[in-house]
Amino acid sequence: MPARDLLPDGDTRPIVISATLMTPQPHNKLLEADLVVDAYDNDGIVRFEYRWRGPTVGDLSSTTVLSPTVSYEIVKPSSAYVLDVRAIDVNNNPSDWYRAWQGTTPGVPNVIVAGDSIASGYTRQWFTGDATCRDDDLSYGRSLVAEVAAGLPPHWSPTYSNIAWAGAGVRHMVDGGADSCGVSHASQVDQIRALASPDTWNIVAITAGINSTNWTDVIVALTTDATLSFSAGGDKEVCDSAVRNTWNIDERRTAVTQTTAAVSSAITEGTNAQVLWTGYYDITDTELAPLYRPITGACSTEMTYALDTLHGALRDGLADAVKWVDIDTGIATQKWAGWPHPNAQGQATIAHRIAVALNS
Repeated sequence: MPARDLLPDGDTRPIVISATLMTPQPHNKLLEADLVVDAYDNDGIVRFEYRWRGPTVGDLSSTTVLSPTVSYEIVKPSSAYVLDVRAIDVNNNPSDWYRAWQGTTPGVPNVIVAGDSIASGYTRQWFTGDATCRDDDLSYGRSLVAEVAAGLPPHWSPTYSNIAWAGAGVRHMVDGGADSCGVSHASQVDQIRALASPDTWNIVAITAGINSTNWTDVIVALTTDATLSFSAGGDKEVCDSAVRNTWNIDERRTAVTQTTAAVSSAITEGTNAQVLWTGYYDITDTELAPLYRPITGACSTEMTYALDTLHGALRDGLADAVKWVDIDTGIATQKWAGWPHPNAQGQATIAHRIAVALNS
């Protein structure tokens, strides 16, 4: 142990034996990283202080003794800096400065959106027209990036990658496949591993699972048969039949859970990303056309059952580190051929709910 300075009143100054700045990890808030310090003082250490040194010496910042972290807010990304740390004891005596780190700061955070048509920003206006299977600007990823950036200094604004595609199920995230527009895509898991830098903060937001079942057939049955029912009782019978008889969730549940486990584990074990997996939203009483709601509130019980069943299968497979994000209700949808996908307002609502979960 280094020699201790004896102060005039008989007290001693604390000593920092070692200090290490860790790389960003999934549990860290954006622009924060853990600081591991071994220090000693005869009366006890109450806090650590640190300063960044680059072109100039930065202001002092403080952090706790039990879970010390360092903030990168005042420094620039991908730039050369030195980090000094010192200990402060109960009598406010400081240790000498200790160089904890020297090098290049991390790059800006990365936001990566993956999964199916909800995440991809799928849009289609007319039944006779072509669809857009990926729209980076419509996707909730664009609004999520804006919300994340609003809480960061401008020079730390994150990058944005949208690798989701319409029609993707959970298995497609591993194997790749072709979207509903006929475009082939590589494994989303492999792409996430390539995009998520091990040296900075990464956020991966995923919406996937519904296409691992025949939910599209259920929607067709609901919209076709409910249109001909002409009564709330008839709507309820149609919904019950479609959800409980047409939907193949019972035979697909085990596979959905197992594949979700494989995908979520591959991402959490293969990257340092914070991973958030969203549920789906209730589409009862949403408009396919002005004043036309093909799935009425009479179906609410059946839709709740359907979502709860699918969400249960997904959540049972998620790695412990993955945050589940409930989307629930209140998602504005596209009309006509794009229904029941979210419109711009709906995508922004989903983004906000992900952002809230990210900061919780």
